[in-house]
Amino acid sequence: MRGRRTHGYGRVGQHRKTGQRAGRGKTTQWKKSKKSYYLKQKELGFPDPDWDMGRRGFKRPQDIVRIYKVNTINVKDLDQKIDTLVIGKKATKSGNTYSINMNEINIQKILGKGDINKVINVTVNKASQKAIDKIESAGGKITLLSQAE
Repeated sequence: MRGRRTHGYGRVGQHRKTGQRAGRGKTTQWKKSKKSYYLKQKELGFPDPDWDMGRRGFKRPQDIVRIYKVNTINVKDLDQKIDTLVIGKKATKSGNTYSINMNEINIQKILGKGDINKVINVTVNKASQKAIDKIESAGGKITLLSQAE
């Protein structure tokens, strides 16, 4: 084929660079010509990170991610669960007033979502201002162990 322009490949660009074989290396071959091989390897459970086709975006470094492990409860949930807590001896009832120490059930903070209808005296580490207002307007009392909110 010496002296022939296309060397038997037809059009000039057909045997130039990587047009027909889906790129060099791991650029696009996993999406085109070797896709079935890729899917078979994934099915067999080989977790090679270079084979992940769908990976995009940015992963945040773990030292930046702050995890706050504060167990919270809303006022409406406390209103619904207080009778169950009395039966489980986590809370006490005298007359129509309930008393509970939230540290005994591993709850650090009370939040103000929902309504409360029962008179509840609560001892807790933290509480939002909305929760304090709702508990006191229902006739209860809230005792904060730490003043920080």
